[in-house]
Amino acid sequence: MGIFDKFFPQRMKEKQAIANIIDASINKRLISQINQYAPLIQLQDERQLIEVLIQNETDSFQTMIIGVDLYQQQLSIDELSPKLFNPESLIGKTITIRHQSKQKMLTLTSKVIDWDDLSLSFLLNLPSNVAYKARRSEPRVPISNQAFKAVIDPIYGAPWYAGIVNISQGGMRIVVTGDIRSNLHKNKPLRDCELEVDNHVIHSPGLVKSFSYFGRPYRRTEVSIAFENMGEEEHILLSNLISQLCIPA
Repeated sequence: MGIFDKFFPQRMKEKQAIANIIDASINKRLISQINQYAPLIQLQDERQLIEVLIQNETDSFQTMIIGVDLYQQQLSIDELSPKLFNPESLIGKTITIRHQSKQKMLTLTSKVIDWDDLSLSFLLNLPSNVAYKARRSEPRVPISNQAFKAVIDPIYGAPWYAGIVNISQGGMRIVVTGDIRSNLHKNKPLRDCELEVDNHVIHSPGLVKSFSYFGRPYRRTEVSIAFENMGEEEHILLSNLISQLCIPA
């Protein structure tokens, strides 16, 4: 018994030391994950609306985050608004979640892995990269030269003849005389955006990102457009143009 009594406390101390190391490691990993997913946890706590874009769809939806499972590495979101007639059809599809805070945007992409009829919620894989970033990485250059014109060819309807308000590598803001709001919706695809600048013509498909109507001093609609799948030659021409516009006169 004497040998056992002497050995047992030592073994208990060793086990306790190992347990303390394991607990510290678990706590450190948990704290790291909480910090990593803090934006999602905050959106859930504040019940903030987030935007959802579905792969190969042009319309956007709204929902809320209702669960962040760090152990299972899963994310739960509420049913979409407007409601889907068949929510199960999203299983296996990739969706994009976005939330804007001031001048920064949280954008993450994940695959839908399940739909729960009882809680009316979708289950997603928890993405590893979660952070707000500046909305624009390219400088947006204002255009004051009236000679800079654009012709926008939508998939349906007559072309829009427009002036250019500002431009960047990623897109531009145009102004069209009159009220064309009935022909617009967010993420509306545009067959071609033609820019004519200094005897150079640049073409690119585009997407409508936002629009505003103004009644004074004259009736006009301003439309923000994102360039999509711009060709390499056009991209070089646009880059050169923006570099020249950035040089002070």
